Amino acid sequence: MKTKFDLQTIQQFHQAGLLDAAKEGYLAILEEDPENTDILLALGVLCAQQGNYQASVNTFEAAIHYQPHDPVLYLNLGNALKALGLFAHAIQVFERAIQLDHNYAAALNNLGTVYYAQEHWDQAINYFLAAIAKKEDYLEAYYNLALAYSKRNQIDDAMHTYEKLIVMAPFYTAAYFQLGCLCLSHGNLKKAIHCFKAVEQTHPQQFETQSNLATCYLNLGLLSQAKLHYMKALQLVPNDTQILFNLGVINMQQGHIDNAIDNYQQALHINPDFFAAHNNLGVAFLAKQKIGNALFHFREAARLQPENESIQFTINMLSQENPAAVSSVAYIKNLFDAYADHYEPHLINTLDYQIPDLLFQAINTVKTLTPNSLDILDLGCGTGLCGLRFEPLAKSLTGIDLSSKMIAVAQQKDIYSELIVNDFLTGLENKKAGFDLIVAGDVLVYSGDLKPVFAACKLALRDQGLFAFNTEITEKKDYQLNPSGRFTHQQKYLEALAIESGFKIVYYQRVVTRQQNNEPVYGHLYVLQSMIDTSP
Repeated sequence: MKTKFDLQTIQQFHQAGLLDAAKEGYLAILEEDPENTDILLALGVLCAQQGNYQASVNTFEAAIHYQPHDPVLYLNLGNALKALGLFAHAIQVFERAIQLDHNYAAALNNLGTVYYAQEHWDQAINYFLAAIAKKEDYLEAYYNLALAYSKRNQIDDAMHTYEKLIVMAPFYTAAYFQLGCLCLSHGNLKKAIHCFKAVEQTHPQQFETQSNLATCYLNLGLLSQAKLHYMKALQLVPNDTQILFNLGVINMQQGHIDNAIDNYQQALHINPDFFAAHNNLGVAFLAKQKIGNALFHFREAARLQPENESIQFTINMLSQENPAAVSSVAYIKNLFDAYADHYEPHLINTLDYQIPDLLFQAINTVKTLTPNSLDILDLGCGTGLCGLRFEPLAKSLTGIDLSSKMIAVAQQKDIYSELIVNDFLTGLENKKAGFDLIVAGDVLVYSGDLKPVFAACKLALRDQGLFAFNTEITEKKDYQLNPSGRFTHQQKYLEALAIESGFKIVYYQRVVTRQQNNEPVYGHLYVLQSMIDTSP
């Protein structure tokens, strides 16, 4: 039958996305002229657009039968075969296109994408580079090359390629997005924000961009900005449990406990078995002094992870079943592994954390401080906040911490002579008489019975060495485990234990250690001096 439309109208249908009408027109033309390779090419492309790749393959093969030396037909056939997962056949077809036209950059690029799909990164990189050599401004090949470099873990090469692409095409938003993701995953948060902001200008409704911007700001401790972008992401995907959870985390850090509870409960309404939401809801209800609600959610968390020592410790702590003298190792490790990426900005920006400066001032009061003169141990070093303050005094600086993720952040500061991932009692076993100063900033709050700690520090110090630490205050008994999971200590207990352990108290002050929910938290601040052992 003869088409009722002319070719120009049919092509306009195709360009406008009216694919069924265009297809009907192409088939009508082919009925009268079956060897028309231009129409076969257009029909093959249309079938691919409709997702009918086998029909696309059949159509391109028919065109090649009539025009066996046209590289464009081979290029399109190769793409259809690749879409069907017929990679070996696709490679042969692309290689034939390159034989027909050695300068065919598109065929080189698309051959690279077949190797990329098979995770053969080296071959993919070689073909993308070959495509660029034939066509220096080939944007798609640059983008594919950067993706392959990233998969090959050649991160610097990937970043450089994205940057070069952005210079050539300042509005290539996919390059900005991928570069932002690389920067985010490698800790260059400010550059990541710049990239995601560039994407946001043209794609403000892209969920992943809003979520990634929020993550960048959260890791920088800029909670209000993080919350803004998480809220934008939530408007786009209202049932995203991770976004709801992250908003809960931010609201908790800002002291908006009721809002945090609402966020976690929304997440649990969507996924009742969301372990982290149950755990954090328990923490939030603790902050509201609603012990029954807290226990319910910690027990739900224990149901989901029955082998989790940290959760069981918390349940025992709240129910006063088997009260502990020290915090569970698993509890501390899980707490600080989860806290590591935003630990410092939270302490500094939200809690107004003062312990490193207070300890430094206390030691400066009792001892003349000389640069590069002391062998120092940073006990429970965390991300290295105390280490940074004391590093100018250090001949050597050793850090011990239970959290490998905290240690990883501390290592980036490049201030420690040695970093040890261990609990501090085990870590101190082979450190006898090795230090002039031991600093324990906000560490002893995770132990109730401090006798083993004092004994280990005494052995690790040289004669006249100093042990500086802080604890939180209780007046009721020697020590007490609180719903916060932190121990408080009585001054009388600490001072009796210090003398019993062979220390002299050379400094004491009652101080504000940080802010919690806009209220000051008071603590003991001590500097002890190791006495010369005169026993026979």
